Amino acid sequence: MAKTILGLAGSCRRGGNTETLLDWCLDAAREQGAQVAKYRLCDLDVCGCRGCGGCSKDGVCVIKDAMQELYPHLREADAIALAAPVYHMGMPAVPKMMIDRSQPFWALKYVLGRGIGEGRTRLGAFLSCAGTEYADVFAGTTQVVRAFWHILEIKEAGMLLYPGVDEAGAIRSRPLAREEAAGIGRLLAGTTPKTDSSQDELREA
Repeated sequence: MAKTILGLAGSCRRGGNTETLLDWCLDAAREQGAQVAKYRLCDLDVCGCRGCGGCSKDGVCVIKDAMQELYPHLREADAIALAAPVYHMGMPAVPKMMIDRSQPFWALKYVLGRGIGEGRTRLGAFLSCAGTEYADVFAGTTQVVRAFWHILEIKEAGMLLYPGVDEAGAIRSRPLAREEAAGIGRLLAGTTPKTDSSQDELREA
């Protein structure tokens, strides 16, 4: 059965460096027969989490916006590819808002005692670019992503992290970037995740 992959573009810049990485990844997944659903998060009407605790009652968010369309994908996709740049040493507001709005999954797990992945091995990959080359430029963002994967019961399949990529289209001049992104896509579309020993390794180009 074909894998279902959710692609989330988290940059405000349409066709920018991180979205280009995501497209290369998703194209390769499609070539492997995966069914892909891609969303540009900045095009969606998504509000921030109110911290109201309403989802603790039944695991359902009380805010009726575009997240209601994303929730089934976040829960049911076999794999998720999230792409977002680094802004001021962290994740941009819109993808972070989407992650914050995943609180209903936290409530399902830790308040209501229900699982999310139903015992399936689901994979997640994070693709990112940063304009600077500070040693810890991706530290804050990757911590958020790994917390997101944990809540969704997703196994980390890989991270592609490219420092020093700022100008529009700059990722296209990075050697191997396209093939590395395609390799992630093929991994997400396949059936064999990386071994546990490789889970905490970050690919920095």
